[in-house]
Amino acid sequence: MQRFYIVEKEDNISKKLYQKITQSLLSENKEIDSKNPQCVITVGGDGTFLHAVHQFKHLSDVVFVGLHTGTLGFFTDYEAEEIDTLIDHLLHQEPIVESTHLIEVKITHDQSVTTLEALNEIRVENIVRTQEINVYINHEMMEIFRGNGLCVSGQAGSTAYNRSLKGAIIAPGVDVLQLTEIAGIHHKAYQSIGSPLVLPKDTVITLISDNFEGAKILYDYHVIDLEQASKVEIKTSDKKVNMARYRPTSYIKRLHCLF
Repeated sequence: MQRFYIVEKEDNISKKLYQKITQSLLSENKEIDSKNPQCVITVGGDGTFLHAVHQFKHLSDVVFVGLHTGTLGFFTDYEAEEIDTLIDHLLHQEPIVESTHLIEVKITHDQSVTTLEALNEIRVENIVRTQEINVYINHEMMEIFRGNGLCVSGQAGSTAYNRSLKGAIIAPGVDVLQLTEIAGIHHKAYQSIGSPLVLPKDTVITLISDNFEGAKILYDYHVIDLEQASKVEIKTSDKKVNMARYRPTSYIKRLHCLF
């Protein structure tokens, strides 16, 4: 690859590693391209990786590789002390590309529709009051949910917020959507499904409410108000995130960073 870009965390260690990678690539006549890179290198943790994905997700052919200096490194393949190995791989090896779909959400406000994408999850959440939501699966009514909200994640996000909701961890290659509840109300008057629901990737999940006052849409690290919306439709996006795997790393080894 000829064109690279680096997204780093704002701390001294990450900045020093950023400088070393930049100097090494430039010394080998590689380009640092902020507009149309072939490979984006992240120096930080999973938060830095997510920022890079959102910055470049409009490029269908770009690949991402991460150097871990942050708190959690589930998406990253290299530790900080392995920087020389990463540089060697960037300069002399071709990666295996592992792709995962983004999740798409369409938010209906009267006559307008806003479309957003996320890698980890999309949440409808209300911490102000109990949120009532009519839940449709492929346009068929499933339930009326009452509680704080609902989370929809894909395979990549199954180990993120979904895991804190006691959702299932999904292995790579299993392309699905997962619907999990956030503090659902369960007593003799109100009941919803309660358990995480794993659905095929071509499923359309529609969330409708007469009143989204106080509710938010949270997609990865972004937050927007949902108060004027009437419908939220979530499905697997056609867009993918491409991970550059320069060396094999087992999924079980990746799971070790979670506990």
